[in-house]
Amino acid sequence: MTFSADFVKLRSLGLWSFLLVAAPLASSGCIIVDEDGHHGGHQHDDGDGWEDDDDNNEPPPPADEPRLVAIDTDAALSSEPGEGVGIFVEYAAGGTWRIWTTCDTNSSKVVCSFDLYASVDTSSELFDIVGTDLEKSDATRLADDGIAYLHAETGSDIDAMTFTTTEGAIVRLEAYLDGVQEPRYVYWFGDGVLHEGAPTNPIDFEPTSP
Repeated sequence: MTFSADFVKLRSLGLWSFLLVAAPLASSGCIIVDEDGHHGGHQHDDGDGWEDDDDNNEPPPPADEPRLVAIDTDAALSSEPGEGVGIFVEYAAGGTWRIWTTCDTNSSKVVCSFDLYASVDTSSELFDIVGTDLEKSDATRLADDGIAYLHAETGSDIDAMTFTTTEGAIVRLEAYLDGVQEPRYVYWFGDGVLHEGAPTNPIDFEPTSP
C-alpha cells in the first residue's frame, strides 16, 4: 500500500513531503518516510524558553495523562538520515522494540540531542537493551528497573536502541529533544495509519498483537 504526500500533515516548523509505503516486516517491507527537498527544522534553544522581560509569563499547564495508542505489530518505518527530525517507534512480534532517531542536520548544520526513556509497568519485564549505530557521544543503558534509556547526538545518521519486553507489553515513551519535551516528532504506525506526533508526552504504546 502506498500513501502519497497528500495524506501527511505539514510540520509546524517547515514543509515536509513524504512517500509512505507500508508492508509487514516478514516480507522485508517497511513504511518509508522520505523528504523531498523541504523538511521540518527544529529550534536549538540554549535558553529556558522564558522571556525575562515579560512579567505575564506563566508556567505551562501540567502535562496530560499519557494517552494509550495502538502500534501495529511487525510494521517498520524508514527515513532518510539528515533530512528531518524524527523519533521512530517499531514493535516486532515476540516482544522486540526498536526506537531510532534522525535529525535535519543536512540543512541546519547542527545535531539533535535526544534523551528517550522507554519503560514497562511492574507486571512486565524489559531486558536485552542494545544500541545500534551509536557513536562515542551516544549511550544506552538500563536507567532503572524496567526503564531503557537512549541518549543520542544524531546528525546525518541514524541512532537506534532495541530492547525486549514481555510479549505484548505496553511500553511508555518519554521523549526530549535538546532538553525539551518534543512529542510532535514521534512517529509510529498504528491501526493502519502513520501517526505523526504523539498526543501526550509520555505516551503509551500497546501492540496490536503480541
